[in-house]
Amino acid sequence: MKDSQFIRGKVPMTKEEVRTIILSKLELKSDDNFMDIGAGTGSVSIEAALKAPNGKVIAIEHKQEAVDLIAQNCKKHEVGNLNIVHGKAPIGMDNLEAIDKFFIGGSGGNLTDILERIDQHATDNTIIVTSAIVVDTFIDAYQYFKSKDYELEVIQVSVNRIDPEKKVAMLIANNPIFILTAKKQQNES
Repeated sequence: MKDSQFIRGKVPMTKEEVRTIILSKLELKSDDNFMDIGAGTGSVSIEAALKAPNGKVIAIEHKQEAVDLIAQNCKKHEVGNLNIVHGKAPIGMDNLEAIDKFFIGGSGGNLTDILERIDQHATDNTIIVTSAIVVDTFIDAYQYFKSKDYELEVIQVSVNRIDPEKKVAMLIANNPIFILTAKKQQNES
Protein backbone atom coordinates (compact mmCIF):
# COMPACT_ATOMS: atom_id res chain seq x y z
CA MET A 1 0.00 0.00 0.00
CA LYS A 2 1.15 3.53 -0.69
CA ASP A 3 2.04 5.75 2.27
CA SER A 4 -0.53 8.24 0.98
CA GLN A 5 -3.30 5.69 1.70
CA PHE A 6 -2.78 6.10 5.46
CA ILE A 7 -3.97 8.85 7.74
CA ARG A 8 -0.74 9.95 9.36
CA GLY A 9 -0.70 13.13 11.42
CA LYS A 10 2.64 13.64 13.19
CA VAL A 11 3.07 10.01 14.22
CA PRO A 12 6.06 8.12 12.77
CA MET A 13 5.17 5.59 10.10
CA THR A 14 7.10 2.68 8.61
CA LYS A 15 7.63 3.79 5.01
CA GLU A 16 6.09 1.72 2.22
CA GLU A 17 9.33 0.27 0.82
CA VAL A 18 10.49 -0.82 4.28
CA ARG A 19 6.97 -2.02 5.15
CA THR A 20 6.99 -4.22 2.03
CA ILE A 21 10.23 -5.88 3.15
CA ILE A 22 8.98 -6.34 6.72
CA LEU A 23 5.74 -7.96 5.55
CA SER A 24 7.70 -10.25 3.25
CA LYS A 25 10.02 -11.31 6.08
CA LEU A 26 7.00 -12.11 8.30
CA GLU A 27 5.78 -14.72 5.79
CA LEU A 28 2.18 -14.07 6.83
CA LYS A 29 -0.41 -16.71 6.00
CA SER A 30 -4.14 -16.03 5.85
CA ASP A 31 -4.76 -17.50 9.33
CA ASP A 32 -1.69 -16.19 11.19
CA ASN A 33 -2.06 -14.27 14.42
CA PHE A 34 0.18 -11.23 14.46
CA MET A 35 1.33 -8.66 17.03
CA ASP A 36 2.68 -5.22 16.06
CA ILE A 37 4.57 -3.67 18.97
CA GLY A 38 5.03 0.09 18.76
CA ALA A 39 2.44 0.25 16.00
CA GLY A 40 2.59 4.00 15.27
CA THR A 41 0.01 4.82 12.59
CA GLY A 42 -0.83 1.14 12.22
CA SER A 43 0.47 0.86 8.65
CA VAL A 44 2.14 -2.53 9.28
CA SER A 45 -0.86 -3.73 11.34
CA ILE A 46 -3.36 -2.73 8.66
CA GLU A 47 -1.47 -4.48 5.86
CA ALA A 48 -0.93 -7.55 8.06
CA ALA A 49 -4.65 -7.68 8.86
CA LEU A 50 -5.45 -7.57 5.15
CA LYS A 51 -2.90 -10.35 4.43
CA ALA A 52 -4.23 -12.51 7.28
CA PRO A 53 -8.01 -12.06 7.04
CA ASN A 54 -8.66 -15.30 8.96
CA GLY A 55 -6.20 -14.42 11.69
CA LYS A 56 -6.09 -11.81 14.41
CA VAL A 57 -3.89 -8.74 14.63
CA ILE A 58 -2.98 -6.94 17.83
CA ALA A 59 -1.45 -3.45 17.61
CA ILE A 60 0.20 -2.21 20.81
CA GLU A 61 0.84 1.52 21.00
CA HIS A 62 1.30 3.82 24.00
CA LYS A 63 0.80 7.27 22.41
CA GLN A 64 -2.83 8.39 22.37
CA GLU A 65 -2.50 10.26 19.06
CA ALA A 66 -1.15 7.07 17.45
CA VAL A 67 -3.91 4.92 18.96
CA ASP A 68 -6.47 7.31 17.47
CA LEU A 69 -4.75 7.14 14.06
CA ILE A 70 -4.72 3.33 14.10
CA ALA A 71 -8.46 3.37 14.77
CA GLN A 72 -9.02 5.85 11.93
CA ASN A 73 -6.89 3.78 9.55
CA CYS A 74 -8.78 0.60 10.52
CA LYS A 75 -12.04 2.31 9.70
CA LYS A 76 -10.71 3.76 6.44
CA HIS A 77 -9.45 0.37 5.24
CA GLU A 78 -12.42 -1.59 6.65
CA VAL A 79 -10.23 -3.81 8.79
CA GLY A 80 -12.22 -5.84 11.32
CA ASN A 81 -9.63 -8.31 12.64
CA LEU A 82 -7.38 -5.78 14.39
CA ASN A 83 -7.44 -5.12 18.13
CA ILE A 84 -5.73 -1.98 19.42
CA VAL A 85 -4.07 -2.13 22.85
CA HIS A 86 -3.30 1.26 24.37
CA GLY A 87 -0.21 0.65 26.48
CA LYS A 88 3.55 0.47 26.52
CA ALA A 89 4.82 -3.04 25.79
CA PRO A 90 5.37 -5.43 27.43
CA ILE A 91 2.02 -4.26 28.86
CA GLY A 92 -0.69 -5.76 26.64
CA MET A 93 1.41 -8.72 25.60
CA ASP A 94 -1.02 -11.33 26.90
CA ASN A 95 -1.85 -14.78 25.52
CA LEU A 96 1.32 -14.89 23.44
CA GLU A 97 1.00 -18.61 22.88
CA ALA A 98 -1.68 -17.75 20.29
CA ILE A 99 0.62 -15.39 18.33
CA ASP A 100 2.65 -16.69 15.35
CA LYS A 101 4.35 -13.56 14.06
CA PHE A 102 5.68 -10.39 15.69
CA PHE A 103 6.91 -7.03 14.45
CA ILE A 104 8.74 -4.70 16.80
CA GLY A 105 8.77 -1.23 15.30
CA GLY A 106 9.16 0.59 18.58
CA SER A 107 10.06 -0.71 22.00
CA GLY A 108 10.05 2.43 24.12
CA GLY A 109 13.30 1.30 25.73
CA ASN A 110 11.84 -2.09 26.73
CA LEU A 111 13.29 -4.21 23.93
CA THR A 112 14.88 -6.90 26.11
CA ASP A 113 11.73 -7.28 28.24
CA ILE A 114 9.61 -7.54 25.09
CA LEU A 115 11.91 -10.14 23.51
CA GLU A 116 12.03 -12.16 26.75
CA ARG A 117 8.24 -12.22 26.88
CA ILE A 118 8.01 -13.40 23.26
CA ASP A 119 10.76 -15.98 23.73
CA GLN A 120 8.95 -17.59 26.68
CA HIS A 121 6.09 -18.57 24.36
CA ALA A 122 7.91 -18.94 21.03
CA THR A 123 7.30 -22.09 18.97
CA ASP A 124 8.93 -23.49 15.86
CA ASN A 125 6.56 -21.30 13.81
CA THR A 126 7.45 -18.02 15.53
CA ILE A 127 8.93 -15.25 13.41
CA ILE A 128 10.04 -11.97 14.95
CA VAL A 129 10.92 -9.03 12.72
CA THR A 130 12.54 -6.04 14.39
CA SER A 131 13.34 -2.72 12.75
CA ALA A 132 15.99 -0.42 14.15
CA ILE A 133 16.98 3.08 13.12
CA VAL A 134 19.05 3.54 16.28
CA VAL A 135 22.30 1.55 16.26
CA ASP A 136 21.94 0.76 19.99
CA THR A 137 18.57 -0.88 19.32
CA PHE A 138 20.12 -2.92 16.51
CA ILE A 139 22.96 -4.08 18.78
CA ASP A 140 20.57 -5.02 21.60
CA ALA A 141 18.33 -7.04 19.26
CA TYR A 142 21.28 -8.67 17.49
CA GLN A 143 22.95 -9.73 20.74
CA TYR A 144 19.67 -11.02 22.15
CA PHE A 145 18.89 -13.21 19.14
CA LYS A 146 22.45 -14.53 18.96
CA SER A 147 22.41 -15.43 22.67
CA LYS A 148 19.17 -17.40 22.24
CA ASP A 149 20.20 -19.37 19.15
CA TYR A 150 17.61 -17.96 16.78
CA GLU A 151 18.06 -18.34 13.04
CA LEU A 152 18.90 -14.75 12.26
CA GLU A 153 18.97 -12.67 9.10
CA VAL A 154 20.06 -9.04 9.21
CA ILE A 155 19.74 -6.54 6.39
CA GLN A 156 20.23 -2.80 6.23
CA VAL A 157 17.97 -0.83 3.91
CA SER A 158 18.46 2.66 2.59
CA VAL A 159 15.74 4.24 0.46
CA ASN A 160 16.19 7.43 -1.53
CA ARG A 161 13.61 9.31 -3.54
CA ILE A 162 13.75 11.82 -6.35
CA ASP A 163 11.17 14.60 -6.38
CA PRO A 164 10.05 14.91 -10.03
CA GLU A 165 8.67 18.38 -9.28
CA LYS A 166 12.18 19.74 -8.67
CA LYS A 167 14.23 21.25 -11.49
CA VAL A 168 17.08 18.80 -10.93
CA ALA A 169 16.94 15.12 -10.00
CA MET A 170 18.49 15.02 -6.54
CA LEU A 171 18.36 12.06 -4.16
CA ILE A 172 16.40 12.70 -0.98
CA ALA A 173 17.39 10.16 1.65
CA ASN A 174 15.19 8.46 4.23
CA ASN A 175 16.87 7.15 7.37
CA PRO A 176 18.72 3.87 6.79
CA ILE A 177 17.15 1.06 8.79
CA PHE A 178 18.25 -2.34 10.05
CA ILE A 179 15.75 -5.19 9.71
CA LEU A 180 16.38 -8.28 11.80
CA THR A 181 14.37 -11.42 11.07
CA ALA A 182 14.58 -14.06 13.79
CA LYS A 183 13.07 -17.53 13.57
CA LYS A 184 12.93 -19.89 16.49
CA GLN A 185 15.30 -22.80 15.86
CA GLN A 186 13.51 -26.03 14.98
CA ASN A 187 13.63 -28.59 17.77
CA GLU A 188 15.23 -31.77 16.47
CA SER A 189 13.63 -34.94 17.77
